[in-house]
Amino acid sequence: MNARVGIPHAMLQDPQGMLPLVAFTSMLETAACEFGNSTLGLELGKECRLSSIGPVSRLMQTARTVGDALEKFTRYFGSIQTDTHSTLSVSDGQARLAYVISDHAVRFRVQDAGFTLALEYSMLANFLGSDWQPSCVEFEHAAGDDLPFYRQQFDCPLRFEKRENALIFPARLLTRPLRDADENLHARLEAELAGTMALRTRQLDFIASIEAWVASSLCRSDVTDIEAVAADFGMSERSFQRKLAACDISYLDIRNRVRSRIARCMLAESSLPVTSVALHLGYSETSAFSRGFKLQTGESPGEFRRRERIAAR
Repeated sequence: MNARVGIPHAMLQDPQGMLPLVAFTSMLETAACEFGNSTLGLELGKECRLSSIGPVSRLMQTARTVGDALEKFTRYFGSIQTDTHSTLSVSDGQARLAYVISDHAVRFRVQDAGFTLALEYSMLANFLGSDWQPSCVEFEHAAGDDLPFYRQQFDCPLRFEKRENALIFPARLLTRPLRDADENLHARLEAELAGTMALRTRQLDFIASIEAWVASSLCRSDVTDIEAVAADFGMSERSFQRKLAACDISYLDIRNRVRSRIARCMLAESSLPVTSVALHLGYSETSAFSRGFKLQTGESPGEFRRRERIAAR
């Protein structure tokens, strides 16, 4: 799946790397479609270990209480997932751990909601014990045919088509102390994480977000014209072009660069026929893709694939 959104396998294994959110959500949605599994995100989220979410996991474990841990989780949620607003609030004896994606370019969010809420469910089970139970779970998306599976996984009342995704549970659980609390280590870990996040945020710039949008649209076989991308970024086409001009690049150059990157990934890391690669990239004819690819790389798709496979041995 990573090849189809132009993400080399090595990038996924880089602990210092960070994917634009639209690229991550595209991978989940593409995988769900490919496998015909509408609950794939939820299933993957429930299998995640706390350590899998990176440095913020250790920060949470060294906090004094569950409430302190969740406060740090929401504060540094950006180290796990970009362009997302996460909050922890308390009202009428109930705590609400909620999140909503703020990036309008992310149009497909069902798998991400299942993944993130299931991960948070497992995270709280790690702190409170496997028998903990939320009071309610809320989702932005509408209920589907897979509702029985959702009920089985969360075993509590479910609400759909809400303004944000959220786990709701008794607020008294927030005062539960954590066994690995360490004030000095916690302070050091927080300082390190804050510095890392500042660096990563600078890396995810405007052009990178557009590139991720193009890759996402290609995965869904959606249009990739400039009118569509400008609208999803909340701009008029003229304003969008003006902002690109300030970066000294055109949208056509960005789209061609993404197509080329995805083509190289798919040829090197998958066994899909060249015809399928061309179709995925929006070409109506394989010959047009082959000509364009050779102009960019100096090799035909077949020659490039053979050379990459020999080099990988």
